[in-house]
Amino acid sequence: MMKNIAIMDMALANTIAAGEVVERPASVIKELVENAIDAEAKNISIEVHNMGLESISVTDDGSGMTRENLHKAFLRHATSKIFKISDLNDIRSLGFRGEALPSILSVSKIEIMSRTDAGDGYFLKLENSKVVDEGVAVLNKGTKIIVKELFYNTPARFKYMKSEYAEKNAITEIVDKLALSHPTISFKLYIDNKLVKSTLGNNQMNQLIEAIYGKKITEGMKVLSTYLGKIKVDAYLVDPKFVRSKRSDINIFINQRYIKNYVISQSIIDGYQTFLMTNKYPLCLLYITLDPSLVDVNVHPQKMEAKLANERMFAYQLAPEIRKTLESGNMPIRQAITEVRKDLFKPTIIDIFDFVKQEDLPEQLFELNEAPVVESLIVETEKLPHLEYIGTLSGTYLLYQNDEGLFLMDQHAAAERIRYEYYEDKVGALKSDYYELLVAKDLHITEQDALILHTHRHLLKHIGFEFENASVVKHPTWLRENELDKAVHALVDQLQDNGKIDLKILRNQLAKDIACKGAIKANRQLSLQEIKKIENDLRQCKNPYTCPHGRPVLIKLSNQDIEKMFKRIV
Repeated sequence: MMKNIAIMDMALANTIAAGEVVERPASVIKELVENAIDAEAKNISIEVHNMGLESISVTDDGSGMTRENLHKAFLRHATSKIFKISDLNDIRSLGFRGEALPSILSVSKIEIMSRTDAGDGYFLKLENSKVVDEGVAVLNKGTKIIVKELFYNTPARFKYMKSEYAEKNAITEIVDKLALSHPTISFKLYIDNKLVKSTLGNNQMNQLIEAIYGKKITEGMKVLSTYLGKIKVDAYLVDPKFVRSKRSDINIFINQRYIKNYVISQSIIDGYQTFLMTNKYPLCLLYITLDPSLVDVNVHPQKMEAKLANERMFAYQLAPEIRKTLESGNMPIRQAITEVRKDLFKPTIIDIFDFVKQEDLPEQLFELNEAPVVESLIVETEKLPHLEYIGTLSGTYLLYQNDEGLFLMDQHAAAERIRYEYYEDKVGALKSDYYELLVAKDLHITEQDALILHTHRHLLKHIGFEFENASVVKHPTWLRENELDKAVHALVDQLQDNGKIDLKILRNQLAKDIACKGAIKANRQLSLQEIKKIENDLRQCKNPYTCPHGRPVLIKLSNQDIEKMFKRIV
């Protein structure tokens, strides 16, 4: 039987819309804070209780609303931002659709009070998408809105909530992005009555970036300020030593709106490319200012994505500007082998090492790209053969010979393998001996990182770490104090994704990260004593032939291969 088509009532329509707009508590905070920003607030305070499920409160000192506008604010498609279709081509506010407040109200209970310069304050209490109480309120100019019992009438939504720390992490992250997008606004974030984030709103970018990411983060930071055509670009390029394991700290702001854009974020990665290790991402802030008619922000329900006119051309121009800025100043540049030609045996006279192509890479982040050599050249044996040291090439490759031919050892990859197996063994020792510090050592981590460490304190205690807030009070005896920050950032990287991690996986990845960050770098001339120690230590390794990331440590050119190159044999 064919069913009749019916018009949904407004409550049902708003609840469906809430499924797109109100994904989680952090989504509510984003919408409410954006309204405060659009009201020209200079100070915004956010208070969250029980992950935002109990209550979310946002207080601002913006322009406020009259009694009439308070009532209109919760009507679907009611907005003060746009009035005609052509306005969509000139959007200068963060909110504009008139969907957020009615959508939030459909899945929560709301109290709101507001006051303008011109009159008394007024309050509303709303439930089930209806006003249940209203009256005069005493407050300063601005607005305070309290969202209570989020998802109380849609219990199925609780199934899709993540862990407590993941939800708090999402809240902190969205407030971070909003604060970074508006340096002239002061933000305060309280979670369960504790101040976890505070910015001054004084438009001092270094202070703002340090408030979000930690005090040391601006050391070595480069600033790019230029025009690409008619687009103004201001980029704060954090030193590549502060690498990340995810893209989430590639911050892109278009006309003071935080957005996600794959094409632009990839151009930033391309600009950093020779400064980053495989599967690592930069921490940076890119501010783009352009005519609103050249950007479309109406392509995503939560307005989290935006598209630029000719964005691929913009991205093409941006990457080399970033690369040039990073290369300026005192950042040391080293060499890395990135390609071995596969036509080694073409019929021309060649230098035995002519097939090496070189690219610039910073000393502190040196690594080989994925094994780019002919597979048969990689040593394949269970035991390291007898090797006679005969010299060093480019301060990077140790040259050896034996009866079988010529061997090239990558000193960085070798040192990385040695350090990896040492740390893997130490990290894997449960209840390892620890060193208790007389004075707690402050770490260069964010409140978000400290929360992750606190959440996993029992697991971390098993491997010898104990923390208090953003300080370490105990650490394993095998870990040098100057490597504490590296180790802690490696721990956070491994724990932040889902809060659950196998100890074996943690041990493996932590050992990889510490080993790589402290290994001997390329283009460093080693003494004969250091070279001998590398060879001896490598012989003790379970797998001396690849670094922890799978790149070769040792490459062999057999006597037969060399004779073929010189056409001595066919």
